[in-house]
Amino acid sequence: MIDLTYKRHHSDGFTLVELITVMVLLGILAVSVGPRFFVSGAVAEATMEARLLSLLRLQQQRAMQDSINSCYGVQFSASQISPVDCAETVAAERIIEPSDTLSITVTSSLTGADSKFLFNSLGCPVSTGHETSAEDCGQSNVEIQITGLETRRICVQSQGYIRSGACN
Repeated sequence: MIDLTYKRHHSDGFTLVELITVMVLLGILAVSVGPRFFVSGAVAEATMEARLLSLLRLQQQRAMQDSINSCYGVQFSASQISPVDCAETVAAERIIEPSDTLSITVTSSLTGADSKFLFNSLGCPVSTGHETSAEDCGQSNVEIQITGLETRRICVQSQGYIRSGACN
């Protein structure tokens, strides 16, 4: 007698669909959870760089819009970075207070730029002497270095272009 019943063979492996499903799920986990484990830890520096870029660009824009007054810039101290707004009181939320783990260094040949510099009506960085005697563009770059777990730099070029990175 011939056995016509269907015999099912069981293998000990996974199907292609099961393997692809597992690989997709592992990929999603790696993309979403992986960065939390492998972050460089330089969040404070990146945040400070973004806030400082924003402050510099705002002060530059204000100086370019108010060509009558020549007193818009940025002031640096050990505990804070604050905008300079023509002897007006600056709102507390506009003042940047670096964390204790960061140090800010300003390098420029502009007189007094390590503590304060201004922008002229063309948006170029100038010394504090600009308040009494107008200064032209092209005097000097201003480089701001943010140091923590890693080092980041912001360059205010002598012609007014503000960007991330070192001044060359």
